[in-house]
Amino acid sequence: MGTPLLKEVLQEWEKYEPDDDLYVPSGTSVTLNTPVVILPFDRHRPRRVEDLEYILSFEQVRDAIVGLEAQLRRDTSAEERLVAVLHYARHDAFIDPQHVPVGKLRE
Repeated sequence: MGTPLLKEVLQEWEKYEPDDDLYVPSGTSVTLNTPVVILPFDRHRPRRVEDLEYILSFEQVRDAIVGLEAQLRRDTSAEERLVAVLHYARHDAFIDPQHVPVGKLRE
């Protein structure tokens, strides 16, 4: 099975528990091809664990994706989901759909 890539997780976000947490390698530029680690919720776990950095819980991932799709009134691509999730992680707010770039992002 191996370590999933972020693009796989964003396409299949519904299969994860809402309380599961999404972590990426610390200090990396997050792209669709970034390997991720899913950890079960632990209120005592710090935002940085060894060489991993917390992004969001899957409840927040869901909120960012579902919120964008509701605003756009359509399913979203992996690239659009990435932009929405990273915006939510950085700003604790939903992205304005006008700020979602059209076209393919750097993978």
